[in-house]
Amino acid sequence: MLWLFIAIGGYILLAAASLIDKFLLSGKLGDPKIYAFYIGILSAGALMLLPFGFWANPDPTLFLIGLVAGAAQIYGCYFYLSALKRLEASRAVPVIGSLVPIFGFFLTALVSGGAAVLGPKEMAGFFLMIFGGWLIMASGVSIKKDGFALILAAAFLFTLNVVLAKLVYLQMPFLQGFLLTAFGSAGAAMTFLFSRDVRGAVFGRHRARDIGQPNFLFFAGQVMGGSSFALQSFAVSLAPQANVPVINAMAGIQYVFIFVFSMILGVYFPKPFKEEITAAAMVQKIVAILLIMSGLAVFALN
Repeated sequence: MLWLFIAIGGYILLAAASLIDKFLLSGKLGDPKIYAFYIGILSAGALMLLPFGFWANPDPTLFLIGLVAGAAQIYGCYFYLSALKRLEASRAVPVIGSLVPIFGFFLTALVSGGAAVLGPKEMAGFFLMIFGGWLIMASGVSIKKDGFALILAAAFLFTLNVVLAKLVYLQMPFLQGFLLTAFGSAGAAMTFLFSRDVRGAVFGRHRARDIGQPNFLFFAGQVMGGSSFALQSFAVSLAPQANVPVINAMAGIQYVFIFVFSMILGVYFPKPFKEEITAAAMVQKIVAILLIMSGLAVFALN
């Protein structure tokens, strides 16, 4: 069950990274295309591990699957950041995270030909975590159609990334598979250079006060996000194929920390983080957290 605890650590880091993203997107570094470009380019840092994970004559189909998995992660980031810019972090993130395991359940069953499915006990834990994720965000706040379209796109692409990455890890060592997806992420990031705004930000054609440039907080967030992605990828490589959607459903850990951190940060930074929480909504979130913890316990004690 090592994969379970590795995934939990990854989601705690991802909660902190998500709130940094929300803070920066509320300021001048607010164009999701620019933000996604830098995330993709920074992921290329993983290629420094190439001498330790070199492989010769990779299978062409497997190579393509790995590239698509990496690209899906970056394009998913773009739609996720676009949704995050429009919605509260504690709303957008749980909705995306609740959809990903549902998509993942069906995609995993599809690519495995129905062989990788959860047992009755694991299925119960799986749906406890999903239902808890929905409860923690469904406190009377509606999401506009354009925001929901962004959420659907992000959820599907994140799911595609995880499911395809698992196919790679089933046939390659972790380090080689991780490097392969990093190639795909870096290639996807380069496509954002077709945008005039991205080229202007990257090559200095805009004045610094007109468009934001990456700063220390941005890079700190990306270190957390990158570390989270590496931990989750390692967890995916270790987990049985049927449990891959479970790793996605464990995003409830991230929601809990986003909720707690948002409450604290809202006192000091009310514009990006402040939320109106009624007594009823607080009770709902506590119940949601208990459901998420119960779902995790099913897998931890199994």
